[in-house]
Amino acid sequence: MFLKFSEQIAKDDVFAHLDTRAHEKLAQLAFHASYRKGQYICMQDDIWKRALYVSSGKLGWVMLAPDGKRQVVFRMGPGRVVWGHSLFDGEPMPAALEVMEDCEVCMWEGDAIIPIISCNVDAVWAVTRILVATMRRVRDVVYGFAFHPVAGRLAHLLLNHYKPVEGQATPRDLTLDEMAHTVGSTRELVSKTLHQFAGEGMIEISRVEITFTDRSKLEQLLNE
Repeated sequence: MFLKFSEQIAKDDVFAHLDTRAHEKLAQLAFHASYRKGQYICMQDDIWKRALYVSSGKLGWVMLAPDGKRQVVFRMGPGRVVWGHSLFDGEPMPAALEVMEDCEVCMWEGDAIIPIISCNVDAVWAVTRILVATMRRVRDVVYGFAFHPVAGRLAHLLLNHYKPVEGQATPRDLTLDEMAHTVGSTRELVSKTLHQFAGEGMIEISRVEITFTDRSKLEQLLNE
């Protein structure tokens, strides 16, 4: 059953604390936008005082280094609400918001959404929890780069992105470059590691799909 937008956002962890009248108001204030894969909704160091709801597609927080290297921190899919850091402190964004798959979003200007959220203490606390959780996820990524080899980081990506069922093939929707940008490596090393996983009986992989044949072996890599 198709839900109207005010009912969709009512399921969000923050908006769930608001009443129906607030949901309707938010629906009225939102504006729709479409983006293609590879576009940026905001750039790192921009002042981006907005929030958005992902209706379809995928977005990713990406950190860009001065030398041009890029690191995908994590991805967000339909039903997620993204809160711009600048919305709360007026400072530049710590990462870029990149479109990973063609997407449709509904967006709010800060001046429109903040007065509505600020009227409900539970909603404010929910936003705080989301931002803290985001910070902890970034910490885990940094920790992983510092202490886990590429094999462990790649195993973590495969297990978390594909949510595998052992023995069941799933479409392979990440390219070698996308994997490399996520685990902080090169496409050549990622390709070599994937073939290593296949050679050791952990996965079966082709250009279009991946099958997890020994999930426990992949999970062991997370602790090495």
